[in-house]
Amino acid sequence: MISYLTIFSACAPVFIIIAAGYACRRLHLVNKESDKSLVKLTLNILFPAFIIDHILGNEKLSSVSEIGVAAGTGFISLLLGICLCYFISGILKTEGEQRRAFAVTTGLQNYGFIPIPIVLALYPDANIIVGVLLMHSVGVELALWTAGVMILSGKRTSIWSRLLNVPLITTVICLIINFLGLGMEVHGKLEGTCNMLGNCAVPLSLLLIGATINDLIHESKEKIFNQQRSAEAILAIGLRMLTIPILILLYAKFSQISPELKKVLVIQAAMPAAVFPIILTKEYGGDTNTSVRIVIATTLLSVITIPPVIVFGLWFVGISAH
Repeated sequence: MISYLTIFSACAPVFIIIAAGYACRRLHLVNKESDKSLVKLTLNILFPAFIIDHILGNEKLSSVSEIGVAAGTGFISLLLGICLCYFISGILKTEGEQRRAFAVTTGLQNYGFIPIPIVLALYPDANIIVGVLLMHSVGVELALWTAGVMILSGKRTSIWSRLLNVPLITTVICLIINFLGLGMEVHGKLEGTCNMLGNCAVPLSLLLIGATINDLIHESKEKIFNQQRSAEAILAIGLRMLTIPILILLYAKFSQISPELKKVLVIQAAMPAAVFPIILTKEYGGDTNTSVRIVIATTLLSVITIPPVIVFGLWFVGISAH
């Protein structure tokens, strides 16, 4: 069985870069004014290049069934996770914006920029696994921008235009090229450029996550670290870091899905809450302080929990990282 030290070594760079982003903000090396342009650069240039590098010519992404299962798993898992968190949060006796924010934030794991570098460091067949992870993320995005936003806002909201972003359009184009049997050929022509640009996407995103965490902690100390709301953080940790991972691993073990998707789900089971719901609560309603509290609590705890969860997950599901 793969060792704890191996997993820890794979995870350590992720948290070191996040910590570096935190330090950069504290030292004013990266200011808030630059965030918007860096996010645009990442989402419109660097991440599409990363997608091209890992989807074009990917042998696992030429089958409609493989793509459908990966995307469907992402969609259904998020939908069920949000519903579970909303139902169980009833014990907190909270209603309205706070309860909706709790459900969406706790139910949504970090499905992109933290798991990607762990996959790249951990699995020898990482290029294939990352492609499957990206398909899983398409399903997560679809669930988030439909059911997630509807739950968060408490009403039907027209959000379909948000799905037509550059990364998703790039993904669809790459899949069409694969279906036409031209994936390997086109990838060969674009590989050098896309590899260089794509390699910048993840570290830059992790730096921005670290800078964002700094902002969240230091701008809302009194509102976030409130003893009266400690039960909310504890319940979120129990759901995000224990209950939902158990359900994901049970599905991975007993379902008839590909080994590649099983490897993706093991990583997903170990993830903390995603940062993005904080932005969604600001835009669509919901208690932003609840989202911030959950993100910070689960992210800080994940530094300790990610390696053992992955070690256990690989053993429990019965797959090898090698």
